[in-house]
Amino acid sequence: MPSIRTVNLVWERKVRGSYAVSRFALDDAGTVTLVLPRPLEPRAYDLTRLASDGAAEVRATFSVETLIELEASAESDCVIGMTSDDLYLIHAGTKTRFLPERRIILVDSALSMDGNTVAVGFSDVAGSSYALAVGDITGRVAWLREADAPVSSVAISPDGALICQASETGSIRLLDAARREHWLFEQDEPVHALACAPRGLFTAYGTAGGAVGVIDSDGTRRWEARLRGDVVSLGISADGSLCAALVRSATEEGTTDLCLIDANGQIEWEHQSEKRLSGIALSPNGRFLAASARDGTHALYSVVFGEAGSAAFDAATLEETLRRTEPRHGDRDSVSAVRLLKAALEAHPSEVKACERLLAIQDEQTRTLLAEARALMDCKDCAGALSSLERLKTIAPEEPELYALLKEVRERWSQLEMAEADASLEADDFDTAETRLKSVLAFAPYSLEARKRLAGIGARRAREADAEAERLFADAQMEASLAAMERAQQIAATTERAEKIRHAQIDLEFAAGMLAYDEKRYREAVFQFKKVLAREPTHVDAKRQLKFAQRFEQDANEALNDRFGRLE
Repeated sequence: MPSIRTVNLVWERKVRGSYAVSRFALDDAGTVTLVLPRPLEPRAYDLTRLASDGAAEVRATFSVETLIELEASAESDCVIGMTSDDLYLIHAGTKTRFLPERRIILVDSALSMDGNTVAVGFSDVAGSSYALAVGDITGRVAWLREADAPVSSVAISPDGALICQASETGSIRLLDAARREHWLFEQDEPVHALACAPRGLFTAYGTAGGAVGVIDSDGTRRWEARLRGDVVSLGISADGSLCAALVRSATEEGTTDLCLIDANGQIEWEHQSEKRLSGIALSPNGRFLAASARDGTHALYSVVFGEAGSAAFDAATLEETLRRTEPRHGDRDSVSAVRLLKAALEAHPSEVKACERLLAIQDEQTRTLLAEARALMDCKDCAGALSSLERLKTIAPEEPELYALLKEVRERWSQLEMAEADASLEADDFDTAETRLKSVLAFAPYSLEARKRLAGIGARRAREADAEAERLFADAQMEASLAAMERAQQIAATTERAEKIRHAQIDLEFAAGMLAYDEKRYREAVFQFKKVLAREPTHVDAKRQLKFAQRFEQDANEALNDRFGRLE
């Protein structure tokens, strides 16, 4: 891994009233996307791209009230702006609001790099409950999820596929676009900053106590560094090899530190700014860094890397790695120890002691975790057994016995869950059976038996919904009958039922037209008969009744006009 040779200032520009650079506002060419005020036009702003050579391009213009924070992207012309109780979505010349009907207090917001996905953390007005909402730039809400602790920060992966949520209690969750939780990581300090790499491969967090750490896609902490102050903003490169942190000093009022940290948690570069910084951005390739100050000063830095090799993992670092991975080291984390030792061996191919330490840890953990997994499986705790084996996979992925036992645990767990599902089916408890079968697919996605049982449940529910539809139809409850058929179609779609649904919709709309016709509401009758003909152009009765309704509507309009003419 290359080390940082130096960091150079490319340009600095001061624009009063401008907003701080946001996390995805810097591209690999060093072009910074900023929101700058328009001269002499109150509350009017230009979305501007400033290239590394200082050239400026205005991409869009909009007006908005004073915001607490603003997010713009290097790859999109969309912008989101947050006040204490409103989130404005600005795109394609329009301005809308997110969750406009709710009375809430906003905590933090995030916009994906492609400008499509929006996430916001908020509380109710009393601050007694918190939630996370995810939607798109048009204002459509995809889902909401209640939080079990006060939300402190949110972030989105560049593609918008993953959303990270952190709390004041220190918990960090990674969720996907379908609201499924990928992992939960817990530590003890309030989290004030987050940053996500593409596809959620790496997630960086910063705490009020000065901790900066990186978590991988499995929810395992790769490293944690300690800085002096409150971490208020973060950036991470696409490959997770470099992390940028903005730290507000705990001792010197008004000062902030810029730090660049490598993939081993080592601080490669540190700079104390004379200004109070409020935002940073790191380019995906890690070669450019942008920072903004509260007085409207923006700066672009270039990161110059040295040659790859032992310089990035020097003798002092190797000695510290060996010390931290000693068996007697009380807080040794085997997963982290293996990662550190592998990095040391990559930098020092001839290092014997580190290799011996790595092999010893792998051997010890293989024996321990395999025995633990077998014991848990014997106690029918297959989830615990699988967790132990997944941990071993990160420590000793080449262990052949690991994969044989993984297969055995999955098969055993599938058998237990499907036996419970069958018992629930016998008791007509379809919800429980379905939940258990879906849990099987979570750890054994290609279980044909689980999918067959789920298909059977769906078919049975569809038959019940069809029977209910026929009963309601016999009772002349047409709308309820249609709703039951639609439920059945959603569970197990068939072309035959789709045709039945179409005819039921036609019958309902024709009946509504006839009711309006009989009550002399001819305009409404015309509307309903036209709907019928749009679905079935050959509907004879609708054609005939449409002509009658149109004629009577015309006669009524002429009579009304004649009456007003006589009044004149």
